[in-house]
Amino acid sequence: MRHPKSGRLHPTHRAVRRLFPKNVYVQRLLAKLESLNVGLGISTEPGQWLYHPAFRTLWVWEPDLRTQPLSYLVVILAHELGHVLDFDEKPHYWAITRNLHWTQVPDEIECSAFVRGFLLLQELGVPINLPQYLAMIDTPMAAQVGWELLTVYPWVAWPSALLSPVPSNLIPASAGPAHPAAHPPAS
Repeated sequence: MRHPKSGRLHPTHRAVRRLFPKNVYVQRLLAKLESLNVGLGISTEPGQWLYHPAFRTLWVWEPDLRTQPLSYLVVILAHELGHVLDFDEKPHYWAITRNLHWTQVPDEIECSAFVRGFLLLQELGVPINLPQYLAMIDTPMAAQVGWELLTVYPWVAWPSALLSPVPSNLIPASAGPAHPAAHPPAS
């Protein structure tokens, strides 16, 4: 993603990044993406945003950047960042999906990315609550994601979690890690 000598971002990445809204929360997510050394590209799969771990690239469906609301862009970026974190920390996910078409990715892997995405939004201080997040996910998957979050991370239902990030000292030990990037949940 960055040139080895100059440290500059790849021109394609810079061009795609400029297409995103200048919203502070979108920019936080893009900064996180860059901190993980993941580049941006334009997806050729109609309507699809896809992360490819072998290329460390998030392929973006460019029309969404003009037509979708900010809430959609925030949720899809968080979900794709969830994939980045999962593939980095769970190499068996890459082994499972390596030869699959994107439509064949197991629900477990998709659910995990949504869970990680929500936790990342909380970590980055993005003001979205669980019901708002789940409303942006298709119903069968939303139920699975909601169950996983409420079971493993019950603090997501606390009133303070609805509008701001929960300080790590308020998270019960049984709730798991506050920052999944630092301490991944057991799979």
